[in-house]
Amino acid sequence: MSVQWGTGRRAAPARRGASGRVRQVAWALVPLLSLGLFAFVPFVRLALARRRARYWAVAGAYLAVDAAILLLSDSVSNGLVGGLALLLCGFATVHTLVAFRPGAGGPAPVTSADTNREARADAEERMRLRREARKLCQDNPVLAQELKIGRPDLSRDYYDGGLVDVYHVPAVVLASRLGLAPAEATAVTAARDQIGRFSSIDELSAYANLSPDRLDGLRDWLLFGLPAGRPPRRWCRRACPPAP
Repeated sequence: MSVQWGTGRRAAPARRGASGRVRQVAWALVPLLSLGLFAFVPFVRLALARRRARYWAVAGAYLAVDAAILLLSDSVSNGLVGGLALLLCGFATVHTLVAFRPGAGGPAPVTSADTNREARADAEERMRLRREARKLCQDNPVLAQELKIGRPDLSRDYYDGGLVDVYHVPAVVLASRLGLAPAEATAVTAARDQIGRFSSIDELSAYANLSPDRLDGLRDWLLFGLPAGRPPRRWCRRACPPAP
């Protein structure tokens, strides 16, 4: 059995790009405001984050230059030391801006733990969205109908976590979204055409001749919606006046 779903997350590349530029400028301020004294710090950060030896080498080089300038301050004129410090400050600031530009260094390595964590977070988010959409159907069915909850066959903006309204969706959606075999999907549509609607998973199992075990794994995705136009046929036998 396979259940298809979308994702409730939406990428925000513009936001990520803006945060990358803020990060770039923030790290470039480290050598600028310290007059080059802490020029090695941003590259230590890069070495830890990107796990590349060349950043350790760059950080070590800046640290060595800092140490050399401090040692020279006792033996040469202050003007020369100040000039070297300003040169280091300017060079390190530009170097940091280039190294921290958005997209530099390629994507961070993704581990299996990261993939599993993200997959679990996505699944938990879909479960939460289904609970929220199901409660909305109970509390405000008119709004739920406006949002087309449980109707992946219709164009809509609201994401319900993958609910499928077994009363309304066509057989092809029952097969693609719930993983039903073509014969099973046809049995569901034939049964609902005969009785009007299903009110529970037990009723769906009985009238569509599907085993309870087969449907139990789909329970969290099934939605039993009300018909949009008229009461179900079996209700009409008792409640609807006879046609003139």
